[in-house]
Amino acid sequence: MTRITRRSLLAGVGIAALGTGLARPALAQSGYPSRNVTIIAPVAPGSQSDIFARILSTPLAQRLGRPVIVENRPGGGGIVGTQAAVRAAPDGHTLMLHSSSGSLVAPQLRRPPPYVTPRDLVPVAVTLSGPSVIVVNPAIRANTIQDLVAELKANPGRFNLGSHGVGAFSHVAMELFMAETGTQMVHSPYNGGGPLAAAFAAGDVHVVLFDILTARPFLASGQGRPLAVVGERPATALPEVPLVSETVAPAVNMDYWFGVFAPAGTPEPIVERLNAEIAAIMGTPEYQARATEASMLTTPQPLPAIRARVEKEWDDWARVIRDRNIVSQ
Repeated sequence: MTRITRRSLLAGVGIAALGTGLARPALAQSGYPSRNVTIIAPVAPGSQSDIFARILSTPLAQRLGRPVIVENRPGGGGIVGTQAAVRAAPDGHTLMLHSSSGSLVAPQLRRPPPYVTPRDLVPVAVTLSGPSVIVVNPAIRANTIQDLVAELKANPGRFNLGSHGVGAFSHVAMELFMAETGTQMVHSPYNGGGPLAAAFAAGDVHVVLFDILTARPFLASGQGRPLAVVGERPATALPEVPLVSETVAPAVNMDYWFGVFAPAGTPEPIVERLNAEIAAIMGTPEYQARATEASMLTTPQPLPAIRARVEKEWDDWARVIRDRNIVSQ
């Protein structure tokens, strides 16, 4: 969801400072890695998962003592690359970095799903996590999220909901919002963040769920008004904007996040080492600065908590997809 330039986020990725002091073999695991490690980014070059995979790859290579190569496998809304990760040898030499919507929502839009993420992949780390914000254009009179719900109820189907595409977080989270509030908007999917932002700027989109970074210029210029934050906690960049979960829709309380996965069956000691190595990288000032630039958080989590999160969100999104009859187009 975040519209971040490749130049701004990749600037300094190869700088030695990001890995200074990180090359020591922390939590050495005998024999691993024995060759290059590949991180599959199941998206096109320059997309978010690709950018964040490359930001991670340099310091991870320094810690593992082996090259870490990012391999783009786009196609099928992330399905092609994820299937490649699922089918890879479960030895820790093939990983995948993908978004929560790409790994937990996209496969469930196909019936049956081409893979079941909690069964076929092992979560290794949640590398970035952050809130989003519901923004309306001036055609909407509402100044609060309660006003928006009232306006939508009074005018069912009159306003449209813009999203990054069918099954994107900005789509499914707002489908849940409509279900929780008893409102109705016409879904207008766009092909990614650039076209969606352009449509909002042109006034063609009435309501949208933006990441904080994309929302900022619209809020600063008065082209959009922020009504509520969707996330696990309030947005530090928008302290005056309430959580939607604490106002009109308690169930709409999830962050948008990126995570590293390995094929199911990867030995636990390897998964534990990778989790620890990535957590150490996430704690560096350099990585924290990258996260801040993306308006996201880096808070390392233990493996049991990550696994529970993946299982819960898989089931949560399955219900939304089923109840709202969302299918791939």
